[in-house]
Amino acid sequence: MADGETTDTRRLKSVGQSFTIIEYLREGEGATLSELADDLELPPSTAHIHLATLVETGYVIKDDGEYRCSFRFLDTGGQMRDRMALYQAAKPEIDDLRRDSGEHANITVEENGYSVQLYKSQSAESIDDNAELGKHLHLHSTATGKAILAQLSDAELDAIIEKRGLPAVTDSTIADRGALLEELAEIRDRGYSINRGEHFPGVCAVATSITSKPDGLIGAISISGPLSRMGSDRIEDELAPAILDKKNIIDLKIRQYE
Repeated sequence: MADGETTDTRRLKSVGQSFTIIEYLREGEGATLSELADDLELPPSTAHIHLATLVETGYVIKDDGEYRCSFRFLDTGGQMRDRMALYQAAKPEIDDLRRDSGEHANITVEENGYSVQLYKSQSAESIDDNAELGKHLHLHSTATGKAILAQLSDAELDAIIEKRGLPAVTDSTIADRGALLEELAEIRDRGYSINRGEHFPGVCAVATSITSKPDGLIGAISISGPLSRMGSDRIEDELAPAILDKKNIIDLKIRQYE
């Protein structure tokens, strides 16, 4: 054991390597032991130990010499989501928004400084950025993310900016802190946020935050669709009132689960 290195440090490094392997497998469509070891620059024996352990626990599947993540991750994530008061209260309301608007409707939460899509009610007539459920997105680039940021304290906002930055996801993304603060102030005044092509070109979204009395900010909901169909008049006259109405309903329903 190297000087200054404890058993606990070695164990943490080992756990970190396992999660690096999981991320590698998640991003690809499977890999052999040699491919994984080469790409991650791991000794084949070390890679084999990690993979064998993950296979034994059921989180990785070995099929015809290739390894891939198993559906146990889907089971884990699904159980976490289904137990959330936000999901239970908001899902039927989000389905209503999709039916009434003809556009996609979404539920989002914040996790570790990112926006995470919890549920999407999809309309066959609409489009969005095709982000996968569970995808971690920059908060400042999405409507739900900006609705969430608008409810944070200055210290909380600065911590997220320091940790995640303000990258320009598209040419329309607000990547300047001062400009973002101005927009967040407008969002607080009107009660909803708008994203016009800031995460995906040609896609617009309208969102509002969801809060509860004991927990404070717990997430956000949105309607998203093609920018060409979501002009200012429609947003002000139809979409914003619709999500604000659902916000009130969800806020009341959440109390039943607390």
